[in-house]
Amino acid sequence: MSRAHFLSRGFTIGAASVVLALTMTVTVSGASSTSAPLRVHATGTATTILVRWSRPPGVAVKNYVVTSEPSRGTCVTATTTCEVKGLRPGKSYRFRVVARSAAGTSAPSVPSNRVKVASAGAYFSTTLNSGSSRISAFETDLNNSTGAKAENYLTKLSAAFASLAKSLSIEAWPSAARSDMSSFVTTFRTLRYDTLSDFSATTVSGLAAATYKLQSDTNKEILVETKVRTDLSLPQLVISSIAQTPVPVPLGATQTVHDFYGDPFSVTVSQVIDPATAAAGSGLPDAGSRFVAVPVSLVNSSTGGISDDANLAMTVTGSDGQTYTADFGAVSACTSFLYGTGVFDLASGDSSSGCVVFELPTTVTVQTISFSLAQGYLDTAEWSN
Repeated sequence: MSRAHFLSRGFTIGAASVVLALTMTVTVSGASSTSAPLRVHATGTATTILVRWSRPPGVAVKNYVVTSEPSRGTCVTATTTCEVKGLRPGKSYRFRVVARSAAGTSAPSVPSNRVKVASAGAYFSTTLNSGSSRISAFETDLNNSTGAKAENYLTKLSAAFASLAKSLSIEAWPSAARSDMSSFVTTFRTLRYDTLSDFSATTVSGLAAATYKLQSDTNKEILVETKVRTDLSLPQLVISSIAQTPVPVPLGATQTVHDFYGDPFSVTVSQVIDPATAAAGSGLPDAGSRFVAVPVSLVNSSTGGISDDANLAMTVTGSDGQTYTADFGAVSACTSFLYGTGVFDLASGDSSSGCVVFELPTTVTVQTISFSLAQGYLDTAEWSN
């Protein structure tokens, strides 16, 4: 799962005229008893900067006008905080505030501290990294909790997803990134729903459906992020395919595949159990079909953690040329990765093993077995049977 960018908006003639008129009022009359706001302070790095100040003493203020220097943006408010939008990425600004009351308009305040607006790419990276870290932390807490605590963390997880989506949608993005950023925010909102559904599933079939949807949308999020990074001229986290066309190897051989970040992962397929007898409590194959089981051994040979779902990662190709995905069944010959719950989360050096079960027509034999982390967007390992 841890980024923003914005469209610079010109300071309009009308807004400039308002500020000029306010200044002229003070200069001509010289009689306003409205004091200037105090302790003006600006915070933020995005193209929207939050400006705060203290009320001037002795008069009821109707509203305030905040203006950036150099003039790129302004805002009007009745409170003592205001967001100035449309600032130019990479530029530095300070801000002045005037107060308006029944007694007149104050002189401009002492200028605020100077803030530098981050580039769109820097904002995107910072916002996404920060938001993703919070989401991951709540997911960990949720995994380790039950009852009321779990419900509390589920609420926090939902809020973290919503907050990140909002942070990436409140700014004005450059024209080159707008379409992809819109897709990215939409995908993140879908991820929020799918993640909550996955944690809230109460049945095996419900968990299977939620996990499959979550895996698919996670892949989509990474692909859309790749486009956004291209738009913002940021380094890519996704590596290109290492092997566009896999070369099948004999059963028993160990192959290496990679995740989106290039981390290596060792996979060994030792045999194909055909036919495989249904285990006690398992459903039976449909009429005219049989179970086939593929034992697989997984080793995380990278320096970081790797997570995926063996049932989503593996497919078989039959003698009829069709590709078959994992089935709900379990077999007696080996312990199955249950469909939808075959998720593995392996730290560096950890291993896991089990069977992926398929249901094939009785007239079709297994020709090849394929395994790819993240459903085939990177390199694929392949074995011939």
